[in-house]
Amino acid sequence: MNAHTASPSEEKKLPQPRNFLSAGVINIGDPKWIFVALCYIAAIALMGQDPWYGDKQFTYNQGIFVGILAILIVAGFCWESYLLGRPNGINLILHCLLIVPVALLIGRIAGLPASPETSYGFLGKLKDYALSVTDAVGFGNIVPDWIQDVFRNPGILILILFTAIAFTQQKANRRFALIVVAFLIPSMQTLSHDPRPSLTFGIGFLALLAGIGTQYSRYGDLVGEQNILNRLRTVDDRLELKCSLRISKRATEDGYISEDGVLAVIQREYSKQFELEPLAIRGIAQSISHRLVREHRVLELHGDERGFFLIPYPAIFKIDSIFDEIAMWIRKILLTVIVLIWLISPIDFFPDSIPILGAIDDAVITLVGAGQWLDTFKRRQLPVPKTP
Repeated sequence: MNAHTASPSEEKKLPQPRNFLSAGVINIGDPKWIFVALCYIAAIALMGQDPWYGDKQFTYNQGIFVGILAILIVAGFCWESYLLGRPNGINLILHCLLIVPVALLIGRIAGLPASPETSYGFLGKLKDYALSVTDAVGFGNIVPDWIQDVFRNPGILILILFTAIAFTQQKANRRFALIVVAFLIPSMQTLSHDPRPSLTFGIGFLALLAGIGTQYSRYGDLVGEQNILNRLRTVDDRLELKCSLRISKRATEDGYISEDGVLAVIQREYSKQFELEPLAIRGIAQSISHRLVREHRVLELHGDERGFFLIPYPAIFKIDSIFDEIAMWIRKILLTVIVLIWLISPIDFFPDSIPILGAIDDAVITLVGAGQWLDTFKRRQLPVPKTP
């Protein structure tokens, strides 16, 4: 088949990458980064002035897991979901700076008073219960204080577990919703008991939101589209390029494209230029599909009793960045360690002496820990076709 040169009108019909430069911080030449940096610095200065961070409330031991949790959340949203721009250059510096005000927010919202006599609310009762159990069985003689602290502070533990569950989800909006729910649980207690967050803390929180809002950019939504376009740049035949783009777009939007779907795209596009027999259409479809799978590495071929399907190649949704892997492995290793310590520790939300309920928390914790590794070991499942 001879290469087909597209006319200017046909060129306009080709899918084009969306412009992601209109939101967020582009690079160091974008003056918005100065505003974002000032917002984060102001948030650190103002939130850190809250009396909570004095000698009698927040402790160094709490700060260890608060810092780790802040890294998990920021890395998850910035380096896995790409919600604050591409993780390089000035954006990466701003991501790292964001960890500090997020840690201050977590420490104030999820932390509990260090002194047992000042504990309050349901989370405070859980904390006192954990202290009594660990002291009674001598758990503190085995496990260092900084590790015990995460089990003695249910607010931080809840946030860690919800964060773990959130980042097993594929959709960024589901991740965000779970994190919000996790923050609401300890936040309601913090706002309803003394000492409440100070005015300066509130102003610092607003500065934090202003910085995040300015830096916000759903770059993750464009990664797959950009990678597809980059991998198909070598296609010289304009008609083949148009079909390849449409097939790839359909596969990425729906999660798959069936054999009939591929044939329909080929039939629609090639019938505008040529009169082809069904056998010729099928041959073209097989040739283009083969190149999409073998040469361009845009799609993968799967098949079952329903027929053959093309699904997106996993790496097509990833940025070539080491920070994505760092964020993932930090989360998985940390959660696995916490789960193992939880299972061997005497602490339970429901005492083991209570039938059925006594085993629930251990089972849930185990499932949460195992869920972190499912995307590593399980074979990718073929999406179920939608019924008409």
